[in-house]
Amino acid sequence: MTGNQSKTGGHYTRRNFVLAGTAAGTAALAGCFGDDDGTQGGSGGGDDAEGDTEVDDDVINVWHAMGGASGDLLDEMVERYDGAETQSEYQGSYEDILNSLFASIEAGQSPDVVMIDSLHNQQVLDAGASQSAEALLPGDYPIDNLVPAVQDFFRVDGELHSMPFNNSNAILYYNKSAYEEAGLDPESPPETIQEVREHCEALVDSGATNYGISWPNHVWFIETFYSLANELILDNENGHDGAPTTMYAETAFAEDLWTWWRDLYQDDLYLNPGIEAWDESRNAFLTEQVGIMLDSTAAVESTASGAEGDVDADDIDEDDVDGFELGTGFYPSPTDDWTGVVIGGASLWVSSEVSSEHEEHVGQLLADLGSVESQIEWHQGSGYYPIREEAIDQLEEEGWFDEQPHYATAFDQLLATETTPATRRMLVGPAREVQLTIQETSQDIFSGSVSVDEGLANMKESVEEELERYARVADN
Repeated sequence: MTGNQSKTGGHYTRRNFVLAGTAAGTAALAGCFGDDDGTQGGSGGGDDAEGDTEVDDDVINVWHAMGGASGDLLDEMVERYDGAETQSEYQGSYEDILNSLFASIEAGQSPDVVMIDSLHNQQVLDAGASQSAEALLPGDYPIDNLVPAVQDFFRVDGELHSMPFNNSNAILYYNKSAYEEAGLDPESPPETIQEVREHCEALVDSGATNYGISWPNHVWFIETFYSLANELILDNENGHDGAPTTMYAETAFAEDLWTWWRDLYQDDLYLNPGIEAWDESRNAFLTEQVGIMLDSTAAVESTASGAEGDVDADDIDEDDVDGFELGTGFYPSPTDDWTGVVIGGASLWVSSEVSSEHEEHVGQLLADLGSVESQIEWHQGSGYYPIREEAIDQLEEEGWFDEQPHYATAFDQLLATETTPATRRMLVGPAREVQLTIQETSQDIFSGSVSVDEGLANMKESVEEELERYARVADN
């Protein structure tokens, strides 16, 4: 990666960066955070965040955004490291943890290792307060054994700057039982967005479900539609070849995509759960209000359990869940061609302030978390896919994917993905503001308060304003 990523050398001081983010109106740096699913991929979590931004200099501090069982597992994996004393803390959503990180940088109390959502990579790079994870890893750690599509995204100037860990992509979930009732082939999920509409119409017209499909109004799904069609969402190769200056919103592709989405909504085929409403979309699927759902691969475990009637959600009455046969498929493409999906989830970043006595242990901890054994344990316990190719091979040899075909969907889709500039997730400084602009303007288009053309023009203009503001303040 080149261009704007060269700022990792410390072009901005930590204090100037935090203040610049606030002045630029970048919500992610001003502390105005929401939740993106708990993850983009399903970290989710009902546990209250500890919210403790003070760190103990005598231990290796790890901050993460994994709630619930995934968080418990990660805490166990971190704290069983026997080379030094470690402390693993849940800090809330990805935006919460970013807010805590910048506050800790300002206070000179950074954690040694922190989990950062891939959407916010550029903001952390620009802060100049991190160091290369690769430089700390033991010399014998097989970096080349990391899944290529995963390691490629997290490289900075050819070096693995952060350690991939909890990564995912978006897939399609569908209710095979409802498909049978609707007269659809339960072994043939839709492969294109046109087929999505056809299947939704069959589901609703037959009375099998009230709506056809649901997914959260989250920028990650829009990025995935773009990547599958091999379309850039931002210029400068989605920000990987220099700071982006515009969004490709006023294009024939964008007009077709948002028109399809709006029409699904207006024809009562798409259940709009709201902006970043992950739980609402999942609940609608498990209670069979909809027959199709787009969601993260990290939601496989909970969705499979829920489809069997074992629902762990406070806002779902078990009497409302009859259970059904679950199916999974590749994310539907906007075109007849299928290029690939963008990565979701997060990676582990290392503070530039790690003490000399902790550096070796931090590197070994990252290696332990990225070991074959740990990645298999993490995958089977959380639903995120392992980032080691050897781990995938071992799982295949043991017959794991034969027994758990829904987990296989994620890997098959990842391995089928062609790496192009469009399949590398956008790298953008004011990530949260760009995200909110796209999501909120999409809501305007659904409501009919603006036409598709007007909405996309507004979206492009607003994104450009945020990009320009960020660049202007950052250069001061």
